[in-house]
Amino acid sequence: MGRITLQQVQKTFDQTEVIPPLDLSIEDGEFVVFVGPSGCGKSTLLRLIAGLEDVTGGLIEIDGQDTTRLPPAKRGLAMVFQSYALYPHMSVRKNIAFPMRMAGIDPAEQDRRIEAAAKALNLTDYLDRRPGQLSGGQRQRVAIGRAIVRNQKVFLFDEPLSNLDAALRVAT
Repeated sequence: MGRITLQQVQKTFDQTEVIPPLDLSIEDGEFVVFVGPSGCGKSTLLRLIAGLEDVTGGLIEIDGQDTTRLPPAKRGLAMVFQSYALYPHMSVRKNIAFPMRMAGIDPAEQDRRIEAAAKALNLTDYLDRRPGQLSGGQRQRVAIGRAIVRNQKVFLFDEPLSNLDAALRVAT
């Protein structure tokens, strides 16, 4: 895992300040949850950290490296969205494998990571199914699995646990 540091990070859209200057440190291994009403900037903050939105001001560091202007692929993180973003024509196995295939990871290593993630997320019996054959909670677990297998420093989750059953939330 990685340490995240925000120094005076802010975001405005036109003249509207969405994220006022924010200082935040998240230590290696910490699990942090942003809670607030709809529209308060939780998802925007995650998108800033991920590099999917440009900051208006401030500095973002991951493990001491300034990532403020780095593209998302160079930040060493994985993000899971509420919308899952699964490929409907691919099996669960292929959905989980997709980022590893794009990164050129050895197929045997891909299989090892897929099996480990599927076991941890109770998806082993569903690896050959397509997303349309799964419940909402199962689809969320596939999206989480796709992030886990990337072995990144930082994992960002934008409401990925809302459909998971209570027992799996605790286990995950």
